[in-house]
Amino acid sequence: MTKMKLNKYIFLFFVILLVAVSSQPCFAQLPPPPPPPPTGPPCWPPPCIPVNSGLIYALGAALLFGVYAIYKSVKSRKAA
Repeated sequence: MTKMKLNKYIFLFFVILLVAVSSQPCFAQLPPPPPPPPTGPPCWPPPCIPVNSGLIYALGAALLFGVYAIYKSVKSRKAA
């Protein structure tokens, strides 16, 4: 190869390298995407959250368990 062609390839290599390296900061400075639009609560109407009846059953079960634990404790103290 002649020296002129070799210089041409070296110059082309450095130009391509310069373009590749200088294009990266351009992509890094793009603004972030806009946030999603605000929405209301995920599921607020009563049919979505059946807590009322479940809460009553849970409190009833806790009350019955508490009464049973107290009864068992009193019964074991009387036996001793």
